[in-house]
Amino acid sequence: MAKFEVCCHKWADLSESGYGVSILNDSKYGFATAGNLMRLSLIRASKAPDDTADIGHHRIRYAILPHSGPLDYRTVRAGYNFNHPLAIESACGPETLQDFQAVRLVDATPALVLDTVKRGQDDEDVSNDNLPRRKGKSVIVRIFDSMGGRSTGVLETDLKVQKVFKCNLLEDDLEELPIEGSGPRRVNIVLRAFEVATYRLQL
Repeated sequence: MAKFEVCCHKWADLSESGYGVSILNDSKYGFATAGNLMRLSLIRASKAPDDTADIGHHRIRYAILPHSGPLDYRTVRAGYNFNHPLAIESACGPETLQDFQAVRLVDATPALVLDTVKRGQDDEDVSNDNLPRRKGKSVIVRIFDSMGGRSTGVLETDLKVQKVFKCNLLEDDLEELPIEGSGPRRVNIVLRAFEVATYRLQL
């Protein structure tokens, strides 16, 4: 079936207007659908160039998720949760848990996914190459629309943010966004269909 496969990370879905079924997985990405039959390829088992490829024990996780209505954000979130289950470590203290919740997406269209929170790549205390370094510290937040429609939301943070910029994927500033709120800092965001948006929070 490899000729007819498509690559679907995390999930694939077969739906009609009132009902559908999603297949979630965390390691096997080849899907093929013909009519009402959806298949997930588990092992490639090629003979060349390695005639012992895929021989041995395999651990494969997948799940079947029936749902009412057409495909929507529920499958996207279930796929993320299946691939990245929440793990609470015993070493986590109150400060660590507080930092974990310091950046959040609120009052948002359900299709929006807060995908990444990380340090700025070009910050002077992070960068270890010869590229220009940015003074100060910043936090990068990446959000995307998962369902293909205009989405809105509010990026809220308890961090002491001085400025917020919308960036490109290389973390180059494109435009400064207004900050609201005297307690938690809030920034209104708007994303186009399937847009991957990157924001830089300057501390």
